[in-house]
Amino acid sequence: MKSPQLSFEDLKTNISNHMSLSFESEGFSPLVGKIFAQLLFASSPMSLQEIAENLGVTKAAISVQARTLEKHMMCHKLPTSSNRKDYYYISDDFSMTTVQIMIMKIGDIQKMIESTLDAFSNLSELEESDKPSHHASKRRFLEMQALHEILLARLDGLEEEWKVRREQLFLNLD
Repeated sequence: MKSPQLSFEDLKTNISNHMSLSFESEGFSPLVGKIFAQLLFASSPMSLQEIAENLGVTKAAISVQARTLEKHMMCHKLPTSSNRKDYYYISDDFSMTTVQIMIMKIGDIQKMIESTLDAFSNLSELEESDKPSHHASKRRFLEMQALHEILLARLDGLEEEWKVRREQLFLNLD
């Protein structure tokens, strides 16, 4: 089914609303998603004031949330010495950065799982009443460990594959 025709402004609004909900579902302020959408559509770095004016909020609110995006490696700050303004932009490789963050999170979870399984191995005597809970929880952690191993194995080499694919995409755009 063909999508209804939208103006470019309608498309940007739809993406902004989607990003707002998406970031909010991840525990961020909805404003973070709106800022991210602004930067997605920006052809050059944007100042905090420009973003604030576009979104109809204060520069202070934008500053706080832009730092959140920067902290999570979703955008970068480009300080300029000429006018003392900070400009924000999304790097060309933000998609790979997103994947790298996801891989780091999976790796962190895997470390926690391995640490927990080590703790299971080093438990002192187990009460008879705790054996069913022990068995069920250890089985779950073993399953999580196996799944995370599969995920990490499947993601291994993705960065190199993406570089090749990305170059092909840009060859077709020129």
